[in-house]
Amino acid sequence: MPQCYELAGMSSEFRGWETGASLEEVREGMADWMRNGDARAFEERALALFRWQAVHNPVYGEFVAALGMEPRDVLTLEAIPFLPVEMFKSHEIKSGHWQTARVFRSSGTTASTTRAQHFMDSSGLDWYRDVARLAWSDLWDAPVKHWTWLGLLPGYLGREDASLLTMVSDFMNEADGHSEGMLMHNHTALKEQVLSWSQSSTRPLVLFGVTWAILDWMEELQKENKWLDSIPWKRVTLVETGGMKGRGIEPIREEVHAEIRQRLPEIQIASEYGMTEMMSQGYAQDGVHHRFPKWVRPVVREPRDPRSPGLKDRVGRLDIVDLANVHSCAFLATGDAANHTDDGLVLLGRQDESEVRGCSLLATP
Repeated sequence: MPQCYELAGMSSEFRGWETGASLEEVREGMADWMRNGDARAFEERALALFRWQAVHNPVYGEFVAALGMEPRDVLTLEAIPFLPVEMFKSHEIKSGHWQTARVFRSSGTTASTTRAQHFMDSSGLDWYRDVARLAWSDLWDAPVKHWTWLGLLPGYLGREDASLLTMVSDFMNEADGHSEGMLMHNHTALKEQVLSWSQSSTRPLVLFGVTWAILDWMEELQKENKWLDSIPWKRVTLVETGGMKGRGIEPIREEVHAEIRQRLPEIQIASEYGMTEMMSQGYAQDGVHHRFPKWVRPVVREPRDPRSPGLKDRVGRLDIVDLANVHSCAFLATGDAANHTDDGLVLLGRQDESEVRGCSLLATP
């Protein structure tokens, strides 16, 4: 049986990482800090994990060496080399020696022939679930079981290799003991679920949905909307995750949110940012400005200079540090365009000439 990584109650120190610590020791140490540690220690943890992964991750170690860098000479977060996420399509990105027990895969598009693959060890699935729950509670100030959950995620159902489906299903199970709220493109079933919630639950509702399915639902509400007035929409949060593959031109986020507010003016609109290559998620509670848990840090750089200092209030290329990626690579160059503001990270879609992802980002004007 794989070990379940409940983040509470673990204790381990970071000393010895560079001299042969096992993946289990590194993960336990990171879990303890993620749960109980001081956020100001982020850079220390990041540098320790970088040096360990540079030794124990063959692909990443070769990448660092090809740049002519000696891990012990890297003394700041911004000096750490960030691995292009495209490497997850062509290589097994693993830190340590272990058998693959689970793989998350990106959804892909008709324009791409390969998909990103995130390999996990026998404890990886439990680790992912625990990290996702902790990220939500860290950013929303309450545990997952505080909400009722629904998912409008056609295209994901039946895909055990989809990380988003795994996360939302786990949230449902954590809150209600089942995942019956996971829906296909079925507006009648969604209506029944929302009505049932409004009549029987005292908890607020969260609906996760891919963009094209949400827009289709908005069109349906225009035709059949007599029941809408009976729903306390102020207690509903709609979390859009992006995603228009095969459905035409990607709309800008402002247009999507305007369409939703036209139909449901009182609903709270939020956005989720995550990737197949990450264990963690960020959330924009206002739908625009994404914030991340303390073990994740976005770095926006000059598009043509991967070693440039982090930018503030300027558009650039997004790098992500996700310290929950202990078993793969924590330092990711995404190819996304973003602006790091005081209010949070504003995502601006893919950079020019970057490959479109299966669950693509909505653009923000």
